Amino acid sequence: MGKIIGIGGVSRAGKTSLAQRISEWFLDDNVKIIHQDDYIVSNVNMPLVKGQFDWEHPSSLDFEAFRREIMREQKKYDYIIAEGLMVFKEPIVYNLFDKKIFIEISKQTFLNRKTLDGRWENEPAWYIEHIWDNHFIHGKVPDEMKDVLCISGENQFIAGIVKNYLLNK
Repeated sequence: MGKIIGIGGVSRAGKTSLAQRISEWFLDDNVKIIHQDDYIVSNVNMPLVKGQFDWEHPSSLDFEAFRREIMREQKKYDYIIAEGLMVFKEPIVYNLFDKKIFIEISKQTFLNRKTLDGRWENEPAWYIEHIWDNHFIHGKVPDEMKDVLCISGENQFIAGIVKNYLLNK
């Protein structure tokens, strides 16, 4: 059974970049990255906020399908990296994690990076604020969760700290 690493943080914090970097460290091992964004519910079931799809609400995600995929891939790979805004929201998911990493960034860094993000259509200013505000509600690490490596996503990740956390505990 593979080890499962959970990576959380607000949009544009660097979750996917860190997951990619970690996968490069384990070149001799089988690594699978699972993106929580791939488990969004259908538009019919998507919650709305001010008439717009609310991607920042837990009901926008199929946590059970995300969990099943992690469990299925754990049988095939040495390392599973599960990353997303709300990876620490539901116990059915975060209780699977052997290692937990949370990336923090400032609001200004979030806003700067979000303006460069061309993945989605232009989002209104109020929705950008909604993303930031909701990550404090739905994206944070639960208070009771222990052994979480919190790192700054402001600049380059400190590789030594992350490697030490993943390999030596």
